[in-house]
Amino acid sequence: MAYNYIDTPRTQVGNATYLNTGFRSTTRHNLSALDSLENSFHSPSEDRDLLKSGENKRSRKSDDFSLRTPRAGPAPRSAKGGMQSRRNLPTAAIPRGEFTPLMKSVTKNNFLRNTGKGGPETPAFLRNDYRDPNTPGLPRIEASEIYEDRSMNSINENDATPIPEVASSSPQSTPLPVLPSRNGGGGVLGDDNMMTLREQESAIDKLNKDNFDLKLKVHFLEEKLNKLGPDVNRIALQENIELKVSGKTMERELYRCKKSLARAQTKAESCQRELEEFQEMWKRKQGDDAPQKELNWMKEEMETKDIEINELREDLKAAQEKQSDELQELRGQISDLEYTIREKDRLLDEKEDELEDLKEKELEEHSSLAELETELERARNQIQELKGSIERMKGESQNAEAAYQKANEERDRAVEDLKELQGEMANKSFYSKGLNRQLEEKAHALEDEVTTLRQQFNDAQEELESGRKAERQLGQQVHDLRQELVLEKGRYEDRINLLERERDVARKERDSASSQLCEIEDELRSRGDDKNLLQNRHDALTHESQELQRDLERARDNIADLEQQISDEKQRYFEAIEDLRLRHRHEIDLLQDDIESLKRKLEDSEAQFNVDRDKWESVKRTLDLQKHQAEQQASGYKRTVERLQQTESSLSGKEKRLQDAIDSEKQLHLQEKELLNCQIKDLTDDITSRRQTIESQRTELLSLKEELRVAKREGEMMEEKIRNLEDEAIILKASLEQEMQFGEDKRRNGVSELEKQLQNSLREKQTLRDQVAKAEAELSELRAALLDIEADRDELKSQLNRFHNQVDETYRFDQEKLDLRKAKLRFETDIKRLKEENRVLVEAKKTLKNELDIEVERAAGEENRLLAALDQLQDKLFTTSEQRNRELAVANNKATRLENRVKDLEAILEQQGAAEVDIPPISSDSSILRHRLDESRKKERAALQREADLKSSVRHLKARIADLEMENHELQTQQFDPISSSAGISPTSKFFEENRKLRGQVLEAHKKMKELRTKNHELQRHAMMGEERKELHELLKSATLEAESLSVKLSEREARVNELRNHLRRVREERSLSRKRVDAANNQLQVLQDKYELALDDMASRVERKGRHEKELRGLSKEILWLRARLSREERFRKDLAWSKGIMELGERVRIACNEMDLKMIAEMGVESSVAATKLSSRKKFKSAVLVVMAATRMQKLATEWRKARKIGEGLRRAKAELLKRRELAQRASAPSLIQA
Repeated sequence: MAYNYIDTPRTQVGNATYLNTGFRSTTRHNLSALDSLENSFHSPSEDRDLLKSGENKRSRKSDDFSLRTPRAGPAPRSAKGGMQSRRNLPTAAIPRGEFTPLMKSVTKNNFLRNTGKGGPETPAFLRNDYRDPNTPGLPRIEASEIYEDRSMNSINENDATPIPEVASSSPQSTPLPVLPSRNGGGGVLGDDNMMTLREQESAIDKLNKDNFDLKLKVHFLEEKLNKLGPDVNRIALQENIELKVSGKTMERELYRCKKSLARAQTKAESCQRELEEFQEMWKRKQGDDAPQKELNWMKEEMETKDIEINELREDLKAAQEKQSDELQELRGQISDLEYTIREKDRLLDEKEDELEDLKEKELEEHSSLAELETELERARNQIQELKGSIERMKGESQNAEAAYQKANEERDRAVEDLKELQGEMANKSFYSKGLNRQLEEKAHALEDEVTTLRQQFNDAQEELESGRKAERQLGQQVHDLRQELVLEKGRYEDRINLLERERDVARKERDSASSQLCEIEDELRSRGDDKNLLQNRHDALTHESQELQRDLERARDNIADLEQQISDEKQRYFEAIEDLRLRHRHEIDLLQDDIESLKRKLEDSEAQFNVDRDKWESVKRTLDLQKHQAEQQASGYKRTVERLQQTESSLSGKEKRLQDAIDSEKQLHLQEKELLNCQIKDLTDDITSRRQTIESQRTELLSLKEELRVAKREGEMMEEKIRNLEDEAIILKASLEQEMQFGEDKRRNGVSELEKQLQNSLREKQTLRDQVAKAEAELSELRAALLDIEADRDELKSQLNRFHNQVDETYRFDQEKLDLRKAKLRFETDIKRLKEENRVLVEAKKTLKNELDIEVERAAGEENRLLAALDQLQDKLFTTSEQRNRELAVANNKATRLENRVKDLEAILEQQGAAEVDIPPISSDSSILRHRLDESRKKERAALQREADLKSSVRHLKARIADLEMENHELQTQQFDPISSSAGISPTSKFFEENRKLRGQVLEAHKKMKELRTKNHELQRHAMMGEERKELHELLKSATLEAESLSVKLSEREARVNELRNHLRRVREERSLSRKRVDAANNQLQVLQDKYELALDDMASRVERKGRHEKELRGLSKEILWLRARLSREERFRKDLAWSKGIMELGERVRIACNEMDLKMIAEMGVESSVAATKLSSRKKFKSAVLVVMAATRMQKLATEWRKARKIGEGLRRAKAELLKRRELAQRASAPSLIQA
């Protein structure tokens, strides 16, 4: 037999708990706690110890077997299947106390049957469920150590050795719950698993009470949780989190503040240092007063010019009385001089700005020089440190050389000692080997010391070379910094020279301005040519006005087309909205019809289902009862017939008949009792099934109501969508009307603006005509005055010298021709300037118009947005009010539905009560229900007390029946006595009468119990109805609270709408203010436009004065500086290359010298140096040749680049020399003209 447990050896008697140390499993190679040696013992019998057996059964971890030590006693039960084993029947011996021959025989048979065999009949190894679930494909291993820990975790230290687990089905696999008996002993049959009806009922009542207490606790806890809510825990957790976060953030901010404070301190210190350096530099720069002197000189020159202007004005006043033409000329000269003075002032301001910029640059450069000086000091310190390190290295090298010399001397002494020892020990063969070894070790030690000293000497030399290199690099850096300072100084000197040249040029321009006074007469003569130009401009303006008229007509046509398109689009939009509205209404009607039909079908199906179910259950119950009663009666009749047949054949017929009659009556009594118990059980099952059906119906009804609510909600959502679409249509309609209005306004504004532009162009045309007329009048006047002056002059000249008259006239005519040409050119430039100004004005006007349009569009968009927001809020208000009404309606409908549901439930209860027991009418008031619930509880307690009394009476009656049976038995024995034959009436008749009475009392008691149970169930139904009413009232309260909250929200939203209206009003006022501001801005823009025209004049004159010569000079100076820097860089690179070559050659010489010294030292030591192969391989030769070729090509490339750079430098030098020559020639050429002027 294969058992699924640890392979412990079997006990011989069933009670031994020993283990042999020699027996081990084939799969377990290590010892465990179970492998310890235990002494065998025979435990006492504990079969009748009910307390320990009950504790053992309660403390078992699994339901298959007990972990206790096997006890001596009856063998285990048969391991039959679950259906074959009668595990509810007793297996122990029958105790005394009851006299039931039939049950005694049955118990005896079961006891003998169960104690006959001691193991399972079917081999458990061949079953499928016996296999290990972890390895189903492999056979079961009896003693695996894989799951030893898991199997041992349930075994305590105080437990005994477990018995093997039986894998087959047995009564132990599904044990019944153990309940305590009345007197601490066995039940009716002396078994632990059997209970009487009273015990079962008391246990059921106890469980019901416990369940009721648990339900109350759960209910109160739920109410407490609902009152507290999850917000308390959430708020506490959130506060803790916020405190932690705030603490962390405060720590981080504190750390950040500390860092910023330290950084600010460092910055303050650096600023203090910079301020001190700046003060020192400013003190140093106080001596440089050359720019200030130049400014003072220019101011003095300005004052002299002012004095000259005043003198000219005085001369003008004196000459104004003599001649009017000279007055006009002087006025022109004064205006030109004032213009030149303004230009000079502007130039002076620019020069001052440039001087300030130069001062700032000088300050920056001085700061950079200070930084460079600090770097130089650092470099000097590094040089000093390196010199110190070099000196230290020299000292170390000297020490190393001294140590090296000492080592050489010691080595020489050691060699001499070695030679002496070799001479002395030549004849001593015994000590020769040891001494040789010692000498060799000393020689090796000396050689190691020599090598270490040599290595130290080489390291010191390398450190010395590195220090020298660092010193040379620092010197080179100092040299580069000095060169850069020299370059910066040269650059500043060049800039100062440029400023001086610009000052000279400004003086020359001032001198040339005085020569321009003579050119005013030429401007007067050139006015005649401007007339044709003005006429052409007039024609161009008329042409432009005609084009503007045509553009205006085209714009009107476009506006009309757009209005037609907008009207068509509006019509299509309204048609689409109407179609959508009709479609949604049709869908809503269809949904309403579907909902109504579903409601009707649901109600019909529910009613039909309830009726059919009640009918079927009642029919089924009656049939089951009839069947059971018929079966019981048939079995009773069959037994009575069999007993009668048996008694008739016996000798003692009368006694047997009486005994059989008594037995049959007892059997009938027991059958009736069982029947009543079955009926009670059926009734309880029926009640529970009806409750379950009612609950299922309620859940179905709730789900259907929920579906109906969802359908209604969908319908409401569709209605809301339709309303939203209608609102959107209204909004779009309004926005479309606004856009149309805006388009009309824009069109009107555009037409008005075009008309204004046309009027402005006509006005400009008229002003130009007036200017032309004025110019013609002035020209005629000037010509007349000129003729008079010329006539006077001719008369005077004819009187003085007639001989030179012809030459003077020809010269005069040539001069006039030149003057006329100059005036023509000047007028052409004025006309170009006026055209450019006109174009700029037109562009500025367009930009202003665009800005105004954008501002108007933005204001209109803002207004539309606010209107849309207002409409949305109104829609939300409308929807919230409708939603509130809908929710109120839903709450009312829900209340009515619940009331109808209550009525339906009352009707169902009345129908069920009519079939069983009449139920009093249910009041709708919750107080009455509570009162009735208390009364029902009191009645239930009374019924329970009565039931207990009836059970006690039944128990007394049972005892009475037993006594009567004993008396009957005694009477039967007395019947055989002959003395009693002469007695009167036998006592059997009295016994039968008493038996009938008692039976009637028992039936009445059962009827009363049934009535009390029905009343109890009815009271429970009343209590459930009261709870449902309470829930309905709570729902109504919640609905009213929600309605109040919705009203509050509605009032808040109305206040919000009012605020938005006020905001819209304020926005409109702000828009009007913005329009006024735009008008003011337009006026300011006109003023700025006038200023802009003046600024354009100044800019044009400024641009014309600046020539290309300065740019060329600036570009050449930059190129020269760059080429100088490049040249210096090339020279520095070449110097570095030559220096690096020298260093390499020096290093090579040092290495060669060191190698020679090493070779000499090795030769002096007596070591023969192996002659190295001086010949190189072909590969190395090829590599060296390739490197030589590469170096030659690289040098050739560098040489060509250097030639190009030299050519560029020579070309620049030649260009500079030519430029200087040209300047000298120009200065020489301009000197006589200045002298003549």
